[in-house]
Amino acid sequence: MYAKSFIAHASRGRLTSAVTARATPYDHYACHLCGSALVFHPEWGSERPWFEHTENTLTENGRKHCPYVIVTPKEMHFIQKLRRLVSDAAPVVRKTDWYCMECNQYYYGERYCLRCRSGSNSTEGPAKLSLSWTPGAKRVTCVC
Repeated sequence: MYAKSFIAHASRGRLTSAVTARATPYDHYACHLCGSALVFHPEWGSERPWFEHTENTLTENGRKHCPYVIVTPKEMHFIQKLRRLVSDAAPVVRKTDWYCMECNQYYYGERYCLRCRSGSNSTEGPAKLSLSWTPGAKRVTCVC
């Protein structure tokens, strides 16, 4: 079982939501993180539409690094427990500031670096500051 995805790249490369994809349900959709082909579930009834990874269409990158594919047992336990308590609740995706040690890049969002296509080399860290101070430079004091 893989986590449901609600956004994907359509065949023309545009990022699209599952609700928007209802207009073209037979288009080809790919994961916005790992590039694996996705199956679209329009769910016209009671449930929201969603995209799903399948075992036979996973890319190597998706198998190793995609957060929709790699769901930890602890996370699955919490999702199942939450569904028993609140049947309509969806899991919250944790977004924060990350630093990728492989490509030396700061980013915000899920733990998945789009440049190196992995989250395994990322550590949680403070946001990159846009202000910098050079040692030996004259200090300025604000008088406001």
